[in-house]
Amino acid sequence: MSNDRPKLPPDLPDYIKTWEAYGSRHMWKQVLERGGHAAAAQTALDELPDIDALEALAANAAAVNLLVRRRWYVMQEAREDGATWEAIGKALGITKQGAQDYYRRQIENQEKYAADFHDADRARAALDGSHLQ
Repeated sequence: MSNDRPKLPPDLPDYIKTWEAYGSRHMWKQVLERGGHAAAAQTALDELPDIDALEALAANAAAVNLLVRRRWYVMQEAREDGATWEAIGKALGITKQGAQDYYRRQIENQEKYAADFHDADRARAALDGSHLQ
Protein backbone atom coordinates (compact mmCIF):
# COMPACT_ATOMS: atom_id res chain seq x y z
CA MET A 1 0.00 0.00 0.00
CA SER A 2 1.38 3.37 -0.99
CA ASN A 3 2.09 6.00 1.64
CA ASP A 4 1.05 8.62 -0.94
CA ARG A 5 -2.63 7.84 -0.54
CA PRO A 6 -4.70 10.40 1.35
CA LYS A 7 -5.98 9.21 4.70
CA LEU A 8 -9.67 8.46 4.54
CA PRO A 9 -11.93 9.92 7.20
CA PRO A 10 -12.87 7.61 10.06
CA ASP A 11 -15.59 5.08 9.34
CA LEU A 12 -17.79 2.89 11.49
CA PRO A 13 -15.09 0.35 12.50
CA ASP A 14 -12.88 3.21 13.68
CA TYR A 15 -15.64 4.68 15.83
CA ILE A 16 -16.54 1.30 17.29
CA LYS A 17 -12.87 0.57 18.03
CA THR A 18 -12.63 3.85 19.98
CA TRP A 19 -15.87 3.13 21.84
CA GLU A 20 -14.78 -0.40 22.76
CA ALA A 21 -11.31 0.73 23.83
CA TYR A 22 -12.91 3.19 26.22
CA GLY A 23 -15.20 0.47 27.58
CA SER A 24 -12.27 -1.87 28.14
CA ARG A 25 -10.25 0.88 29.85
CA HIS A 26 -13.22 1.64 32.08
CA MET A 27 -13.57 -2.01 33.08
CA TRP A 28 -9.86 -2.45 33.86
CA LYS A 29 -9.80 0.78 35.88
CA GLN A 30 -12.64 -0.60 37.97
CA VAL A 31 -10.68 -3.82 38.51
CA LEU A 32 -7.80 -1.71 39.87
CA GLU A 33 -10.08 0.45 42.01
CA ARG A 34 -11.75 -2.60 43.56
CA GLY A 35 -8.49 -4.35 44.40
CA GLY A 36 -8.66 -7.00 41.70
CA HIS A 37 -5.76 -8.45 39.74
CA ALA A 38 -3.61 -5.35 39.70
CA ALA A 39 -0.88 -6.73 37.45
CA ALA A 40 -3.31 -8.03 34.84
CA ALA A 41 -5.36 -4.84 34.95
CA GLN A 42 -2.29 -2.62 34.58
CA THR A 43 -0.95 -4.70 31.70
CA ALA A 44 -4.30 -4.43 29.93
CA LEU A 45 -4.47 -0.67 30.51
CA ASP A 46 -0.93 -0.22 29.22
CA GLU A 47 -1.85 -2.02 25.99
CA LEU A 48 -5.05 -0.06 25.36
CA PRO A 49 -5.16 3.35 23.69
CA ASP A 50 -5.67 6.23 26.10
CA ILE A 51 -9.29 7.15 25.30
CA ASP A 52 -11.20 9.52 27.58
CA ALA A 53 -14.95 9.72 28.09
CA LEU A 54 -15.40 12.69 25.74
CA GLU A 55 -13.55 10.91 22.93
CA ALA A 56 -15.72 7.85 23.51
CA LEU A 57 -18.89 9.94 23.42
CA ALA A 58 -17.78 11.67 20.22
CA ALA A 59 -17.09 8.28 18.62
CA ASN A 60 -20.48 7.01 19.77
CA ALA A 61 -22.27 10.02 18.28
CA ALA A 62 -20.33 9.73 15.02
CA ALA A 63 -21.17 6.02 14.70
CA VAL A 64 -24.86 6.60 15.36
CA ASN A 65 -24.99 9.52 12.91
CA LEU A 66 -23.19 7.51 10.25
CA LEU A 67 -25.55 4.56 10.62
CA VAL A 68 -28.63 6.77 10.53
CA ARG A 69 -27.39 8.64 7.45
CA ARG A 70 -26.82 5.34 5.66
CA ARG A 71 -30.19 3.90 6.64
CA TRP A 72 -32.21 5.39 3.80
CA TYR A 73 -30.59 3.47 0.96
CA VAL A 74 -31.10 0.17 2.77
CA MET A 75 -34.73 1.15 3.21
CA GLN A 76 -34.87 1.76 -0.55
CA GLU A 77 -33.42 -1.68 -1.23
CA ALA A 78 -35.86 -3.30 1.19
CA ARG A 79 -38.74 -1.66 -0.68
CA GLU A 80 -37.32 -2.80 -4.00
CA ASP A 81 -37.13 -6.32 -2.59
CA GLY A 82 -40.85 -6.13 -1.76
CA ALA A 83 -40.87 -5.07 1.91
CA THR A 84 -43.87 -3.03 3.03
CA TRP A 85 -43.53 0.26 4.87
CA GLU A 86 -45.10 -1.50 7.86
CA ALA A 87 -42.35 -4.14 7.86
CA ILE A 88 -39.63 -1.50 7.46
CA GLY A 89 -41.09 0.56 10.29
CA LYS A 90 -41.28 -2.52 12.50
CA ALA A 91 -37.63 -3.40 11.75
CA LEU A 92 -36.63 0.13 12.78
CA GLY A 93 -38.88 0.27 15.82
CA ILE A 94 -41.00 3.07 14.36
CA THR A 95 -44.39 3.35 12.69
CA LYS A 96 -45.11 2.86 9.00
CA GLN A 97 -45.70 6.61 8.73
CA GLY A 98 -42.47 7.38 10.58
CA ALA A 99 -40.51 5.18 8.17
CA GLN A 100 -42.11 6.84 5.14
CA ASP A 101 -41.55 10.34 6.53
CA TYR A 102 -37.90 9.60 7.31
CA TYR A 103 -37.33 8.15 3.84
CA ARG A 104 -39.07 11.10 2.17
CA ARG A 105 -36.84 13.56 4.07
CA GLN A 106 -33.76 11.62 3.01
CA ILE A 107 -34.79 11.77 -0.65
CA GLU A 108 -35.12 15.55 -0.28
CA ASN A 109 -31.69 15.75 1.40
CA GLN A 110 -30.12 13.66 -1.34
CA GLU A 111 -31.68 15.85 -4.02
CA LYS A 112 -30.49 18.98 -2.24
CA TYR A 113 -26.97 17.95 -1.24
CA ALA A 114 -25.97 15.08 -3.56
CA ALA A 115 -28.08 15.45 -6.68
CA ASP A 116 -25.25 14.33 -8.97
CA PHE A 117 -24.96 11.02 -7.10
CA HIS A 118 -28.64 10.36 -6.47
CA ASP A 119 -31.21 8.54 -8.60
CA ALA A 120 -34.30 10.49 -7.54
CA ASP A 121 -36.66 8.55 -9.82
CA ARG A 122 -35.54 5.23 -8.32
CA ALA A 123 -35.83 6.59 -4.78
CA ARG A 124 -39.31 7.99 -5.37
CA ALA A 125 -40.43 4.76 -7.05
CA ALA A 126 -39.47 2.88 -3.87
CA LEU A 127 -41.40 5.43 -1.81
CA ASP A 128 -44.68 5.15 -3.66
CA GLY A 129 -44.40 1.50 -4.71
CA SER A 130 -44.33 2.18 -8.46
CA HIS A 131 -41.23 -0.03 -8.69
CA LEU A 132 -43.55 -2.97 -8.09
CA GLN A 133 -45.76 -2.24 -11.11
